[in-house]
Amino acid sequence: MTPEKRILQFIDHLKASGMIAFKEDFYRTTGIRRQYCREVSIGNNRFTSTHINSICKHYPVNANWIFGIEDKMFRGINKRHRTKSNELKIKTTD
Repeated sequence: MTPEKRILQFIDHLKASGMIAFKEDFYRTTGIRRQYCREVSIGNNRFTSTHINSICKHYPVNANWIFGIEDKMFRGINKRHRTKSNELKIKTTD
């Protein structure tokens, strides 16, 4: 799986697990435009190192997972993210 597909999978996982309410929350937090993600999803663009850095800075995603080096999607013991109201919410991993 490519890093692009893994990042798109990560966005879907964030939404499905309730860590973000809308994909727009992810776009706004990371500074990645929705249209850019659409271009990536159809294969017309790729995520840059700046995008990946922003994603890893704002979400507890394991960069090694993005590149297919490790199997764990999340890093550390806790998943931390900001809710729509910008409050820090913490969930423990299994």
